[in-house]
Amino acid sequence: MSGRSYYRRLIGRRILRSFVKDREGVTAVEFSMIALPFFIIVFGIMEIGIAMFVNRMVDNSVISASRLIRTGQHGGISTVAEFKDVVCGYMPSFMCDTDRLTVDVQRVDDFADAAAQASPYDEDGNLKDNDDDNLSTGGAGDIVVVKVLYRWPMMTSALNLALNDNGTERYLTSTMVFRNEPWE
Repeated sequence: MSGRSYYRRLIGRRILRSFVKDREGVTAVEFSMIALPFFIIVFGIMEIGIAMFVNRMVDNSVISASRLIRTGQHGGISTVAEFKDVVCGYMPSFMCDTDRLTVDVQRVDDFADAAAQASPYDEDGNLKDNDDDNLSTGGAGDIVVVKVLYRWPMMTSALNLALNDNGTERYLTSTMVFRNEPWE
């Protein structure tokens, strides 16, 4: 064995031992291994919280907009676009986009029909076809079902956690069933 190779192995062993014994930077290395899952979970929790907050805002705006129908004060609302503007008017403007809003206002004959119309999902749990906006406010004493679906964009949807069928949006729904007041 030559002297040079012996010294190379000896130096190599010393360097290896020094790396094994050296504990500096272990925390940084360990954090780098868990940082990505940690931040994904933190941002996911924050995003779900924001979506729930926006869902409550959609609920409150639908309650306020439906009150105009229930009390007969909806005289100026004759199109779906106007009703969408009213719903968005009760929300902060930066949170509401009428293009992401689907509105379905229907007059029904009795509350049993209202129960069948109230859910935005079918029997299998899939979202009903809500591409057609309807506005049928009915008259005094009529039973009305107001369904609003808002497509809220999700930032962490790249994880594809199956929040809905689309994967990039969360469907925020709000439904009101009521009998119009006898305003006539």
